[in-house]
Amino acid sequence: MKSLIPGIATVLFMLLLGTGLAGCPEWPPPPFDTTGQYAGTWWGTTEDQVQEIASCPLTMTLAQDPTRPYPGDHGVEGTVVVDYGCLDLPDWVDEVPPGTVQMTGLLADDGTFTLASGGCGTGLCVVLGLTGQAADTDGDGFMDTYAGDWAYTILLAGVPPFGIRGGFAVEARE
Repeated sequence: MKSLIPGIATVLFMLLLGTGLAGCPEWPPPPFDTTGQYAGTWWGTTEDQVQEIASCPLTMTLAQDPTRPYPGDHGVEGTVVVDYGCLDLPDWVDEVPPGTVQMTGLLADDGTFTLASGGCGTGLCVVLGLTGQAADTDGDGFMDTYAGDWAYTILLAGVPPFGIRGGFAVEARE
């Protein structure tokens, strides 16, 4: 048994040395950069299925730093402007101006892209989430399209949650 200990110690030392020389694993860079301005539409229905909404304007301005170390290189920040002008509101309701929402998100290696924002105050929470597939269709290293599902939910004390759910699609502005 005593003769095996130096041999085992030598093998372990060689394994540790080999692992140290190999270095840390390389994490994959993001599939593309989402930085840019995007325009498109959103659509859907109110959560109570009372109103069908078709083709409302949606714009995004996004920023990403793919030079940051992993996982920060996959992080995205920006603003999403949701235009509510296409909603059919009762006459007694004033026109709702477009809403600008600060968003943060994450771009996965397979192009799945999620943006989220939310906030709560006294008795009120508002949550906006978008998730879908992003793509670099022309191979220039920047996102060209982003489409998927979205939900805008309002939580008001004493009232069941309500909001709008649907889909969206945007393309890079030239």
